[in-house]
Amino acid sequence: MPISVDAQLTKLTQAEFAEVAYGVMAEIFSLHGELGRLFDEKVYKNALADRICGLQTEVEIKVTYKDFCKSYYIDALASSGAPFELKAVDALHRQHRTQLVNYLLLTGLQHGKLVNLHPEKVEHEFVNASQTHSERQHFNVRDSLWQPADGFGLSQKSLVVDILSDWGTGLERSLYQEALIHFFGGKDKVCSETHVVLNGKPISTQPVLLCDPTTAFRVTTFENNANNYRKDLLNFINSTALTAIQWINIARNRITFETLH
Repeated sequence: MPISVDAQLTKLTQAEFAEVAYGVMAEIFSLHGELGRLFDEKVYKNALADRICGLQTEVEIKVTYKDFCKSYYIDALASSGAPFELKAVDALHRQHRTQLVNYLLLTGLQHGKLVNLHPEKVEHEFVNASQTHSERQHFNVRDSLWQPADGFGLSQKSLVVDILSDWGTGLERSLYQEALIHFFGGKDKVCSETHVVLNGKPISTQPVLLCDPTTAFRVTTFENNANNYRKDLLNFINSTALTAIQWINIARNRITFETLH
């Protein structure tokens, strides 16, 4: 199995999840009142597990493809089907929601709760993900503007499509990128620096992911506004020692390969 979870999962309806979440949030509010807001996430997580019978913490999600493996950990899982992601930060941000959506898509669960215990009043919100793994495995491939290059030819392009056919689209960009770094030779080979040039004068260096000495690759997950990003990539090439970028954009139902010179 490309994705495995170290727990027996039960899919809850929205009404069932709401009922579970109500009970868990009551304990969270109580803990916040007793402990205050200055502790790390692990303190609240351990205290919550001590109060709620059957609550599982640090539930591992393992994502594999051939010899690549990455693990994620759900902070708390109630009633085998209600994941909670606990934070102790100044404010919740988009990346926190993306993290929980990633967990939902990987587990096949549809409802989760994001909780921040650092503010004076507990910050919390529902997070939902309706797409199934099967739905995310179906996508179109657009490659009319792509050209094979050293280090990123037909075999590498097929590898990307195979990974997406296995895991599905919609997951965190960093997961796809880490997998490509692994299969393209590892960090020592792929992660490098390129010189940045302004008005013909070298001014600094910039980290890049290389598939050959002068060609970088870039993974994005834009649903819209990819054209604006294309302009930025072209500016990047023109201001560095690179000659090309192999760009892979992974949208929910469409994978685009494009070679920029």
